[in-house]
Amino acid sequence: MGCGGVLRDEEGNIGCRGISLTIVEIGSLVAYNWLLNKDKRPWSQQTTFADMERRLACVGEVAFSKAEWHGNEMAETLASVGINR
Repeated sequence: MGCGGVLRDEEGNIGCRGISLTIVEIGSLVAYNWLLNKDKRPWSQQTTFADMERRLACVGEVAFSKAEWHGNEMAETLASVGINR
């Protein structure tokens, strides 16, 4: 399983300049639950999550939300490209 993303503002413009709150929309219910429940994370991914948490501490305020099904065209496009490689 892989994860990736793009930083966008509330209007969908790509970038991160001047953002005070970063909202991360996650399309995978499994990955979303791993973020919320540390006890449910696979042991093989502990290093990845530890690295991610260190990086998130540098970003500032971050909130996670579950993206609506087919609600994030950019994420779906990136996922399709990754699958078709």
